[in-house]
Amino acid sequence: MSGPRRRAAVARAVQDGRAGLVVRAVPGGWTVATRTGRTRVARTLDELLDAANSSGRSADDRAGLRDRALAAADGL
Repeated sequence: MSGPRRRAAVARAVQDGRAGLVVRAVPGGWTVATRTGRTRVARTLDELLDAANSSGRSADDRAGLRDRALAAADGL
C-alpha cells in the first residue's frame, strides 16, 4: 500500500472495524495500539491485519476487514 493518503484511508477503515484499537498511518506502514498501550508496527497490509486480528477473530472477520481496507484505499 503506497502513498500517505491510501495508508491513512486503510488506517481509518481498520480502526473503524476494530473497537479498542488506534491505528495510525506512518511513513512506510502503520502503528496499531491497544487499550493497554501495547503498540505494534505493521509494514505491510498483512501485518496490519494480523495485528488488528490478534484477538483470535475468525478468518472470515479478517477477510471482511481486508476487503473494507482495500475498498477504502481504492475509494480515493
